[in-house]
Order: sequence, then structure tokens, then C-alpha cells
Amino acid sequence: SGNADLGFVALSQALDPKIKGQGSRWDIPANLHEPIKQDVILLTKGKDNPAAQALIEFIAGPQAKAIIERYGYELK
Repeated sequence: SGNADLGFVALSQALDPKIKGQGSRWDIPANLHEPIKQDVILLTKGKDNPAAQALIEFIAGPQAKAIIERYGYELK
């Protein structure tokens, strides 16, 4: 929007090919913050939903893992 001179965004957003080459970025050194843990979960409400199950299975698979790593996330 042009309303700010700088800001913090997730690395995955900064690596988005749609904005490649726009602006600049500085990665905050890992020793300056605690690890940021993110998980995927299946809620009880979705346990019988085939689409929800399929999404969980996809995210756990090799194709999704490659996409997740490409956007700067570490998988453990």
C-alpha cells in the first residue's frame, strides 16, 4: 500500500515469486529469537471430513514438504 517504510513479514511471504525483486530484505539472525514452531492439526469437527483428511495426508507427503522448504521453513 505504500503506507510504511518497513515492516516484518514471514520469510515465506518474502520468498513469494510474485514479489521477487521488489524492495529488500534482512533475515533476523536465529540467535536473536526463539524458534517459531508451526503445526498442522485436524480438529475434531473435521475428523470425518474426507477433504480435511486428504489435506493432512498431502501436507505430510514429499510434494508438500518440498514446497514448504522452498518457502523457507525447516521441517523436523
